[in-house]
Parts: sequence; C-alpha cells; structure tokens
Amino acid sequence: MPVIKIQHSGEPLSKDTCTVLQRQVTGLINRVLGKAVPVTAVLINSLPDQQWSVGGDAIAHHQSVLMEIYITSGTNSEDEKRQMVSEAYSLLEASLGALVEASYVVIQELAPSDWGYGGVTQDERRRIKAQT
Repeated sequence: MPVIKIQHSGEPLSKDTCTVLQRQVTGLINRVLGKAVPVTAVLINSLPDQQWSVGGDAIAHHQSVLMEIYITSGTNSEDEKRQMVSEAYSLLEASLGALVEASYVVIQELAPSDWGYGGVTQDERRRIKAQT
C-alpha cells in the first residue's frame, strides 16, 4: 500500500503526462519493491519556479523534483530500495526533462502500527491475514 508523492518545479503537467507518469511509477514500485498495484496511490503536485529554490536560489533553467515514497518498514531490502531510488530518478528525468542535481527520491519507512488504508492499520491487516 505505498503512497508516492511527486512534487516538481515548473508548469503543471498535462492530464496525459500525469496519467503516464502515475502508471509508470505504479509499475516501477510493483516491479522493484513488490508493492500491490490496486492500493498504490500516486499524487503529483506542481509548484511555480519562484516557490522552489536550491542553494537559496529559485529554479531557473531546469526542473527540480521531490519524490517521497511511503512504505511499511521492514518490507524491502537495502538493495531493493537502492534500485528504487536509482530507477525512480531516471524515470522522473525521462518524464520531466533535465533535472537539477538537487532533485530527490526519498523512501520513508513507516511502522505497520502507524499507517494503513480503509481504516485498518498494516499491523491489523497482518493479524487478520494470519488468522485466516
């Protein structure tokens, strides 16, 4: 049940570009981290260049991006996470164009007791699954 938030500097993406990027990111996290497609959420936000700075200066010539990936702690290896960061960055650059080096992919691991979906924590889902 990953949640992926993508924020980028620049003009809003077209509906078609958003759709393609959301599908590609969903496929990537499924392939690399083994996350279930039906419960993968991808949110994309655009910020005007003047609202995004690197080194104290507003972005001027290239875009910058922040991709935050929320997953349950302990569900993926270091190698899988390293591969996800690398491939996600490449995907973002291919989708958005040249990026400033200070563009980030961050994997946030949350305790299974600290999040869930449909009103049920990941811990509780595990307990329910173990009982069946």
